[in-house]
Amino acid sequence: MLKPIEFLIQNLDVIISVFHSCDCKPKKTWEALIDQNNSETIIPKLSQIMSYNTFKQYLSVLAAINSIERDSKNKKLSKLRQVIAEQEKELGSLRNKQDEMKLKLSKLRHKSNNFDGWTVRLTPKGYYNLCKSFDGKVETIYIGKKFNPQKAREKISEKLTKLRQ
Repeated sequence: MLKPIEFLIQNLDVIISVFHSCDCKPKKTWEALIDQNNSETIIPKLSQIMSYNTFKQYLSVLAAINSIERDSKNKKLSKLRQVIAEQEKELGSLRNKQDEMKLKLSKLRHKSNNFDGWTVRLTPKGYYNLCKSFDGKVETIYIGKKFNPQKAREKISEKLTKLRQ
């Protein structure tokens, strides 16, 4: 046969829920637990394992321990919620920065400037080209990974001499 405390610990959830539903009154809890007509919380062995006085003493201790445990869990849960909220805020900030960087990157990729009448274009692969239309036909000059104005002027002059011939 179980000791009273073992029995109470095994049935702790039921006992505490009945205790709270009975306005935290030990006598009402005892009566509700041994009531054979109550189908929700029947613990018929309770009166065989311990007396009401024993139950009353253990119940106050179990209720206090349960309250402390519940408060501890609530504090931990509150701290976790606070951490989650901070991390979600940081995540939102990082997503905003990511969107800004994507916008800047797309502007850089599609940025076009004019250089000596030629359109400077940065390709998606990171290469610079110069483009200009002559008689409805677009001519392109490859510059390279880095835009060098001196190199660009030389290539423009070479291309123009080829086009004039």
